[in-house]
Amino acid sequence: MRRWIAAFLVVLALGLAQRGEVNLGSPFGVQGGLRFPLVPSLVDGRVYGGVGLEAMGGGVDLLLKLPLTDLYLGLGGFYGTGPALTLPQDARGHGGLRAVLGTWLNLPLPLLGVYMEAHPTLYLSPHTGLGIGAAVGVSVGF
Repeated sequence: MRRWIAAFLVVLALGLAQRGEVNLGSPFGVQGGLRFPLVPSLVDGRVYGGVGLEAMGGGVDLLLKLPLTDLYLGLGGFYGTGPALTLPQDARGHGGLRAVLGTWLNLPLPLLGVYMEAHPTLYLSPHTGLGIGAAVGVSVGF
């Protein structure tokens, strides 16, 4: 029964998603996810899963678009099976909260976007620490 529920949720998510994304960077290495419009042209939600050399896991972000700019800000949470990618190395943890500071790069490509993000992170598990990560990604519109 769990497999049927999981399959149903995946199909539903693909039907409601606005964009598919793949990025390289924090927290896990290589992430793939979906972006959903929550409030059109203002607030998006993002779910993602990732895998890297030391960990795999997933998370969610709530992203606020700044009007008339290519910038967006957000807050999210994540959890993985091992330490996430961050600097400094001794502050790493399995899960925590992160802020998202991102921008879209202006490329003349239809339905394709490139973005860069910085992730100030508060690690909560297994110990508390602060770190900062970054990611660069490609987003495809559906």
